Amino acid sequence: MGFDTVLMQAWRIREPVMWLCEKITGNRKLLGMNLIGGVRRDIPHALHAELLEILARVEKESVRVLQAIADDTTLKARCERVGVIKARDVIAFSLLGPTARASGVGIDIRVDHPYAAYPELGCEVMIEEGCDIWSRVLVRLRETLEAIRIVRDALRMMPEGPIIADMREPIPPGRIGLSSVEAPRGETHHFVITGEDQRPYRWKARAPTFQNLQGIPVMVTGEFIADVPIGLGSMDPCFSCTERLETVDIRSGEVRTWSREELRTLYRLRHGVKEPL
Repeated sequence: MGFDTVLMQAWRIREPVMWLCEKITGNRKLLGMNLIGGVRRDIPHALHAELLEILARVEKESVRVLQAIADDTTLKARCERVGVIKARDVIAFSLLGPTARASGVGIDIRVDHPYAAYPELGCEVMIEEGCDIWSRVLVRLRETLEAIRIVRDALRMMPEGPIIADMREPIPPGRIGLSSVEAPRGETHHFVITGEDQRPYRWKARAPTFQNLQGIPVMVTGEFIADVPIGLGSMDPCFSCTERLETVDIRSGEVRTWSREELRTLYRLRHGVKEPL
């Protein structure tokens, strides 16, 4: 179908980016840069020229991939009108990110509620109207080029100064903080209540995969089984962001986290499924 070729090309193109991440942070993937009030390290000026050169190379090769995919009749025939999620279903199930934008719903929190440097940097919202897997592929490819533009402009416009807030006063307990950002898969929300001794009392995160998975029943209805894996892949799900369940006993206040095996047992009891041999 061509997905393996595109995947390998994408991995080859991103490799210089991974080298840059290692130079800046010390790691290729787990960067550990975000801290409360700022970031751990600045980008050394000595790396600016190399960063811009690599961005130009990644941009040039990404454009070639985009043009090759757009003209690939086999790939288009396999993905077009497959895994359809209509705009009305995106709204009904509150789907997010590229999944929503590929169905003609132009939501992007960087534009709808600009934060950090986005009021100065701007962001073009990529929208496709096909509502299918093909449209999700095109949205992600076009967003890659827009991300390169944002990184390039951010580096050029970055002011000199401290990279982390100077917090000398203790954070009082009982304060509430809520932050929402546009992640590659869609909106990510973090909610925190401060506690004693500079520690969080409660922290809750909602990743976009949890919300996007609500659209799967609509997406697979009437499709072939072979369409399910590519439809799911077109959402780019992160299952480690969703495998959890916590309950609170409103009478005792007891909080309990359920394990995967406990959930399986509950499912088997509820639906009369026998234990596996």
